Amino acid sequence: MDLTRVCYGCFREKPDAASVCPHCGCSAAEAQPFPALPPGTILRGRYLTGRVLGMGGFGITYLGYDLVLEIRVAVKEYLPVGLATRHADGHQVVLTGRQRADYERGRSRFLEEARILARLQGTPHIVSVQDHFPENGTAYFVMEYVDGMSLKAFLAAQGGRIPCGQALTILTPVMEALTRVHALGLIHRDISPDNLFLTAAGESKLLDFGAARCSAEDGRSVSVILKHGFAPEEQYASHGSQGPWTDVYAMGATLYRCVTGQLPPDAIARVRRDTLQPPSALGVSLPPGLEAAMAKAMAVRAEARFPTMEAFLQAVAGGDGGAKTRVETRRGGSAKGRPPAARLLTAAALVICAAAIGLGVWRLTAGPGSPADTQAAAPPVSAPDAQTPGDSAADPDGAADPDDAARDYVSAALNCSITLPAAYAETAPGSAAFVSSGGSCSLQLGYYTYWSGFPVYELADVEANADTYVAYFVGLLQSTDVTDYRILQADYRQIGECAAYQVQFEATERGGSTMRFLAAFLEGQNGFGCYNVIASYPQGDAAAEAALLASLETFRCLGPAGTGYKLFSDAALSFRFLYEDSAPPLEFEIGDDLVTALSASGSDYASLTVSAVPLAGLETAAQLLSRTTEDLDALYPGIEARSGPETQVRGGMEWAVRAYVQDREGTAVYLSYSAAVWQNQGYLIILTSNQEAQLEDNGLRADVMGSLRPAA
Repeated sequence: MDLTRVCYGCFREKPDAASVCPHCGCSAAEAQPFPALPPGTILRGRYLTGRVLGMGGFGITYLGYDLVLEIRVAVKEYLPVGLATRHADGHQVVLTGRQRADYERGRSRFLEEARILARLQGTPHIVSVQDHFPENGTAYFVMEYVDGMSLKAFLAAQGGRIPCGQALTILTPVMEALTRVHALGLIHRDISPDNLFLTAAGESKLLDFGAARCSAEDGRSVSVILKHGFAPEEQYASHGSQGPWTDVYAMGATLYRCVTGQLPPDAIARVRRDTLQPPSALGVSLPPGLEAAMAKAMAVRAEARFPTMEAFLQAVAGGDGGAKTRVETRRGGSAKGRPPAARLLTAAALVICAAAIGLGVWRLTAGPGSPADTQAAAPPVSAPDAQTPGDSAADPDGAADPDDAARDYVSAALNCSITLPAAYAETAPGSAAFVSSGGSCSLQLGYYTYWSGFPVYELADVEANADTYVAYFVGLLQSTDVTDYRILQADYRQIGECAAYQVQFEATERGGSTMRFLAAFLEGQNGFGCYNVIASYPQGDAAAEAALLASLETFRCLGPAGTGYKLFSDAALSFRFLYEDSAPPLEFEIGDDLVTALSASGSDYASLTVSAVPLAGLETAAQLLSRTTEDLDALYPGIEARSGPETQVRGGMEWAVRAYVQDREGTAVYLSYSAAVWQNQGYLIILTSNQEAQLEDNGLRADVMGSLRPAA
């Protein structure tokens, strides 16, 4: 392969230097969504990375190319966006806070998923892993590349449900594979249409073993991993007894979803009052015995279910009613034609608006949802499934559900309330993210500080950076082939008792479908930041737009929001900044227009000094840093440059950064200097530590660089 002509969208050679690939239509001019690796990155000297296949709260999946075996692969990268981000060099992953222990635990779980998949190497209908390794301050594993679409996307393309025979064709091979998984002492714990994939050849495969655990080790005490409607009641308890019967329930619920078009009610709600309707009551005709087998698989209590997947399989085989149907999912077509482009962009919008809190647009203290990374030729479809007959646009029956009614929602963590439109369901408890019953619309509450590139202290900051916000947001949608976007309207308004700045914009994907977005920023009571309400709906859906606008009018701020951040300011200082709350709290010492934060743990220490410095004329950040370097050489003989200077853009400010090391009586002391100029004022951040890793991973420095502004 001639790497100078390779297309990073499909890893085929282009016949010439054309920017648009004639094979897949991918344009070389399209930017990779932040914080993904640049296309053409080579990992472990062997794996060439290309376009993004899926982005979730804990990682990014890329299309890759194995330069040794000369085959396409999928490369999964650990990048928990709530804890880490991409370094300015475009490759390294660095912490955005001080939760190193959380980051390390997550990386261990990530590598455990790779080891689990390695144990399943060669198991039919299970995606296989080929390699795993640490690099760039994070970890990766390389999987078999699966070309096709998720079962969830396929169901949407078929109008919401499929015939029984077709469902069994898809699910039976996976059930057979799960008998082998269970024989190894493993349980998947996250089976749903999101994680079942249909290949271009018509095969079905099970993905995403991130929630898998050894049943022998974890059967008595496990973490709570939920996908509402598909998780059995034992997964709602941290000490629930889990085993093969846990996957039996999820598989039964998936079969139910396929043939009825309805999301089963939550298992925990069924404990109190079982509202699960048999398929026959919904007008679905099934072969004799199959409905009973499905009901037994979905029994609320584990002891009433099939104890093994093999037993469920035998019951299904005894009542399958005849021949199965081949499933066609080739790119560009399906059993009923290509999935409408509008569904693909809608699904991607839900990933961003209703499940991707961890992507960094909204910094919430409420528990985030759990978007599943997808491995797809089509855009990621990973928002939790919330489809019920109440959505006339997407539901094949178009029947209204009498239980669907507007209702009040109060977030204790965010300290706000809103009246939700009818038939909107929360994607995960406490997430403050909601989707409509048919999955075409979404609404999310959050509290915005500075995570899309600029800090917010007041609404004027939003007004000045509206273009930046929309560009950043659309960047998160780029894996859906967004070809164009535009701001429709942006202006101040009053919402209840809150002053607000509202931005309406739309994004169009390659297939021509357009989604509308409504983002409202509302003043809070924290003294910094603001509430952010973001909603999405298909262009032209006047009823959805009216419902979301009416819902927005009901928003109420109930008091200061819990954000996990604090504001640092003092009358003696000419600047202010935001920083992540920590335990134990940081100690600040205030001097002459400078502040020093001290932290220590055992023999380790770090201090961060922030100061405003006078400029020598119209200096740039680089010139200010150069002047500081000259001062260092005079003050500290023997100090050595460690790295840099380099440029980093944080909080809309351009920082010049350089690292040093100094020998102080036989002990290495590491220093990092960051300089910036903003509104004719110079700022300098000095980090001193006895740990070199602090030069890259100091979360307080990242916070200050991202939010430093002149005092009010």
